[in-house]
Amino acid sequence: MRFGRKIFGAAFVGLCASLAFVGSVFAQGWSPNWVPIKVGVDVNVVETNGIIYADYDWGMGGCMEANSIGPVIANGTNFSFTFDIEFETGVPCPQFIFIAHTNAVLGALAPGTYTLTTYSWSTPVLTNTFTAPVTPVVWPVLCPVGFGTDGSFQMQMTNSATNVSYVLQCSTNCVDWISLSTNSSNQLLTDTSPVLPKTRFYRVQILQQ
Repeated sequence: MRFGRKIFGAAFVGLCASLAFVGSVFAQGWSPNWVPIKVGVDVNVVETNGIIYADYDWGMGGCMEANSIGPVIANGTNFSFTFDIEFETGVPCPQFIFIAHTNAVLGALAPGTYTLTTYSWSTPVLTNTFTAPVTPVVWPVLCPVGFGTDGSFQMQMTNSATNVSYVLQCSTNCVDWISLSTNSSNQLLTDTSPVLPKTRFYRVQILQQ
């Protein structure tokens, strides 16, 4: 998990000691005044490099501390995440507020619909439904067309990008390549002097735009 905070307010008494709690478990057995409270959270489900995260933000005050945060629990297409926050009563509270943040990693998910339920002290406080994105990569394919009437060998690019130029190259050993022609994506690619009956390999090079 990654943690970060945005801090605001005029008074910062005791701030350094209070900020250290994020992501930790605190044993508050020394005080009888700690009581559970339900935390309000904002969550945004995002994808980064194929991994899906739940970005959480929640507010904390001077007498609030975390009993526990997380972990992510997966059950099929259902995920859960927990915030157990405590508040100390009967004591003076420093007058500051800050926003705490954490990323809950849901993982690389198969395409489909999922739910993420956020709990506070075993009580659901927020449910998000999201769809894992489907972003297949469609690669261009060089397909043979056949021989023209002039003896040239013709090919066609499929799934090619628009407004892109391609250089047709050939080789007899897949090591040494010779450029034959520069073509747009909708043109036939032509080897005007194929050497028969020898083996000949072809590839295309995408020109830098």
